[in-house]
Amino acid sequence: MATMDLPVAAPSANASNASNAKPRRRRVWFLVIGLMLFFWILPTMRRFCYLSLVWTPALLWRSPGTVVFGLQWSGPVFIKLGQWLSTRRDIIPSDICDAMGELHEHVPASGAKRDVRHAVTQIPQLELGSLMGGGCVAQVYHGKFQGQEVAVKVRRSGIMKRLEMDLKLLHKAAWIIEHLRPQLRWMALNEALENFAFYMKQQVNLSQEAVYMKRFDANFKARKNIIVPQIYAHTESVLVMEVAAGDSLSNFIKQNHSKEKRLEVHGVLTDMMAKMALQDGFLHGDLHPGNLFIQLQGAQQKPLVTLIDTGISIQMTKQLRDFTKEVVRLHEKENLTNYAENVEQLKDDMGNLLLAGCFMVGEEIWSKRFATFEDYNGTKVSQYFDFLMSDLSSHKIRVAPDLWSIMTAFALIEGSISELGFGVNVLGSCVPYLMNHFNPLDWIRRKQTLAESDKNSEAAGRK
Repeated sequence: MATMDLPVAAPSANASNASNAKPRRRRVWFLVIGLMLFFWILPTMRRFCYLSLVWTPALLWRSPGTVVFGLQWSGPVFIKLGQWLSTRRDIIPSDICDAMGELHEHVPASGAKRDVRHAVTQIPQLELGSLMGGGCVAQVYHGKFQGQEVAVKVRRSGIMKRLEMDLKLLHKAAWIIEHLRPQLRWMALNEALENFAFYMKQQVNLSQEAVYMKRFDANFKARKNIIVPQIYAHTESVLVMEVAAGDSLSNFIKQNHSKEKRLEVHGVLTDMMAKMALQDGFLHGDLHPGNLFIQLQGAQQKPLVTLIDTGISIQMTKQLRDFTKEVVRLHEKENLTNYAENVEQLKDDMGNLLLAGCFMVGEEIWSKRFATFEDYNGTKVSQYFDFLMSDLSSHKIRVAPDLWSIMTAFALIEGSISELGFGVNVLGSCVPYLMNHFNPLDWIRRKQTLAESDKNSEAAGRK
């Protein structure tokens, strides 16, 4: 029996297109998602690869020069981190701290046209001229505002995005270090990075700096020898202010000024340090020599000091105003002693250290910290802070972030003052702000203490 083949209908063009469309759409979506992930991850991966390359010499040789090289080539966030870490002699070798300290004075300045365009659009009637100088966060330009010569601080473009990216990578690195080296967990690296991020973000906001400048101006209004530049206009990324007159302390020191003139400047700076700490409770947190301008005025050439770059400033709480007396109790209260060892011995060490630092004490006290009287006599205030942090570190007690910030501020100020060639008599600087001027007996008693302190300091060559 013959069979008949039934004709099979060919698939229609529409059905074929429909069946092919779904895989095609799926492939397109996969491609889109893949590209999105690639471009989202790419900047971070590219940054990671670059930092790995830059830091290879430092990881291999671990010398001060290679560490500073890595910081400089890693960008403004890492330069600021290096400046910030240069005081941490409790956890970083002293030679590396000394090398990183040079980052305060050597920050590359490079103007960007887009920054200039941004500033002009942000502030009406503003004209920008040549580049004046640069920092980690911003560049400073000559400018004109409403016909007046001004200094214009312009935030570096992309600094916020770079800050967030670098902080993420640093947090990852800290996490890896703590897991590979559990014995370092007491240092709480991630918390230290959070503290750094807080001050960095504070400095990035130029409106906040304007607020701080106005506060310093109010605090020193009654002082004729200390001024803060006037603010004319500001946004979060642009700050228009009065030009700071005179020379930076760095340049002033290099000039051929008499000992008497340098001593006058020294007196103004030590009084300023004591007033900020004991009367105002509000400290400039970044007073290296580049942020102090000195001008000699009038026929008598009286020194006038100008404060600039107030982006990092520290509000001292009442508790921290007495931090030299309360340091151990503060750390216990803040739960920073979880890994602590022999805290009672630490309290004795602190007592001897603070007595030796604030007074000219006898051998029975200074010999517990110093080998010879010459070592004791030649020690600077910032070195006492190093001893303090070293003691805390040896007893496995983390330094409280607020305390660290204050000690860093003092170390920078003291370092700037010492550049003039004189020591810093801590007690002599502080006594005027500790007197009760309404109690004549207290005033006379403290005046006698001050005179005795001056006498001891002069005899020891400290003043």
